[in-house]
Amino acid sequence: MIRLRHLRLRSFTAERAFNADIPFGTGLNIIQAPNTSGKSTCLQAVIYVLGLERALGPQLAIPLPYAMRERIHAAEDQPYETVLQSFVELEIENDRGEIVVLHRDVVGGKDTKLIQVTSGASLSEDMVRTRQRDFYVLDGGSAVQEDGFHFFLASYLGWNLPIVARYDGTECPLYLESIFPMLFVEQKRGWSTIQGPFPTFFRIQDVARRVMEFLLNLDVAQFRRQRTELRNSIAELNGRWAKERAKLADAATRIGRIRGLPQQPNAEFSQQPEIDLQLFHDGEWIRLSTLVAELEERIGELEAAQMETIDVVAPQIEARITTLREQVDTETAVIEAVRNEHASETQDSQALTARVRSLEVDLRRNQDAQKLQRLGSELGKASSEHVCPTCHQDVTNELLPTIDAVGMALDENIAFVKSQLELYRSALGASAERLQEIAGRFRGVERNLQEKQQELRSLRQELMRPGTAPSRAAIENLVRQQNFLSQLRSIDDLAISLMDELQAIASGWAKATNALRNLPNDNLTANDLKKVAVLTAKICEQLTAYGFRSFQPAEIALSTDNFRPLVCERSGSEIVEKEINFEVSASDAIRLKWAYLLAAFELQCVHKTNHPGLVIFDEPGQQEIDSGSLFAFLKRAGVAALAGGQVIVSTSEPLTLVRQEMGEHAQIIDFPGFILQPSLDGPPNEIEGRLG
Repeated sequence: MIRLRHLRLRSFTAERAFNADIPFGTGLNIIQAPNTSGKSTCLQAVIYVLGLERALGPQLAIPLPYAMRERIHAAEDQPYETVLQSFVELEIENDRGEIVVLHRDVVGGKDTKLIQVTSGASLSEDMVRTRQRDFYVLDGGSAVQEDGFHFFLASYLGWNLPIVARYDGTECPLYLESIFPMLFVEQKRGWSTIQGPFPTFFRIQDVARRVMEFLLNLDVAQFRRQRTELRNSIAELNGRWAKERAKLADAATRIGRIRGLPQQPNAEFSQQPEIDLQLFHDGEWIRLSTLVAELEERIGELEAAQMETIDVVAPQIEARITTLREQVDTETAVIEAVRNEHASETQDSQALTARVRSLEVDLRRNQDAQKLQRLGSELGKASSEHVCPTCHQDVTNELLPTIDAVGMALDENIAFVKSQLELYRSALGASAERLQEIAGRFRGVERNLQEKQQELRSLRQELMRPGTAPSRAAIENLVRQQNFLSQLRSIDDLAISLMDELQAIASGWAKATNALRNLPNDNLTANDLKKVAVLTAKICEQLTAYGFRSFQPAEIALSTDNFRPLVCERSGSEIVEKEINFEVSASDAIRLKWAYLLAAFELQCVHKTNHPGLVIFDEPGQQEIDSGSLFAFLKRAGVAALAGGQVIVSTSEPLTLVRQEMGEHAQIIDFPGFILQPSLDGPPNEIEGRLG
């Protein structure tokens, strides 16, 4: 909730100060003054001091007239004086009783992007200003950073602004500039549409729906936000899974291959995580755990063996050398075969990739042709019907051969291409898996070959040493086995740690996915429908009181998509909902605007909403609307505001008529001439010292 307590405008020239002080009370406040006297200036000053000028458009120009920027005079017959300095101040109060004063310079002072906030009712009660804090506005981060004014204002209002999607795929807060067109009707543009007009340059998707869902505090908006957060969480978990999975896959490919690790997290993996790390060893795929156990047993045997001299083990060494030579020859042939197999599979994979790309082009062209055909294009149809596309004569027996087969229609061709795409993509995926398997075999064979070559060199060197020397071959073999075991254990340890992380990710994914599936759909809840029904009833009730005649008020309904007013007309036995466009008269469009905004204002008394309890109408008597309708609206606004909230209206209706009709229903603030008038305040330098 927010209530305006006091508005102050100051415009200083070299000779004197021009001022305007407007106190606001609870309920309905009517600012009455002649045309071109400054009523809109006062209300636009409210927009300006709140940093909401971008609600009027993307331009950053100051939305105040020349009396606050360039030149000013006290009456039409007096000369203009140059404005040297000016500022706007607004005293506001929230539902927690916190009273603050906002100060924003216009010209001749501090940067216009600076808004100074002080505590205390210094405008309405002349209290001393305390605890000044400065904020920035109209700059990056002003809605989300602690020193941004709109971040402060949203917190001051008790609003937790929802995060909404933009057309470029990013997200942003539902900016205050997008919300305030439903709270403030500016004279120049505000009356042009029934809802809004909302700024579009923020590129927020479905901005009208998002604003209304927030103001009405609809459950569907909260569910949508939860859905968005859960989807973002799932996307983040998928990203983390891909990153950790890549680490594990890279570790596995250094020694062999991995089996049982899904591409995406799933519920089964979160409960029973199982993977199989395999190595290609001695001509076959073997589990890492099995190989580790074999190596440990072999190392134990080597460590327990006694050291012997070369003379004793020479026959064994020679026999081993013979065996190793045969194995090296075999492994060399195998590795060459595996290399050729990899090259062949690579060619097949490239051919499949080219075929998939070709099919994708064919599919796109066929879909484009189908789209053109649906739009009425007949290009390319003539030849299939055996008609010359130029002279339109029959060419069946003259130019085209006789073919018994009938060509496929576009729909059939598209279905065929899609099936081919699915087939070749599946084949391409299988080819990629085969390439990984071949690469794993190559690494295994290469490792075996290197080990045997290293052992062969070691044994040859062993035979050249003195016969009485102790044999080092067993020791070197032990060291090689220990190094290999150490490498396998490091990969196994990494796999265990990554498995724990992957299981945690899969568990989080399963919980988020389950929560997402349990959320209600995007339809309005029963409570939401009640709010919309009450809002619609209040609109229809007001339209009847205001003399709405373009349709029967009972025919007006609200769209459940964007909550814009619709008209329900009977067409035979059916009721058809139609957008209200040019069918409504200009004056009835104004009446509908009154009813729409005031109904949203009144709804807070019946249901819990996020409406701040403030609505401002700048010159609601548009389109020369009859005074009877205008005062019916003002009286309704007065009653609604007394029930809770504040309504501020500016009008140029005669003061006597306003007092006669509204004297008991509103606080009337009247100005006989220009609202900004000379005062006894000092020149700018004195005022500057007082502001600090």
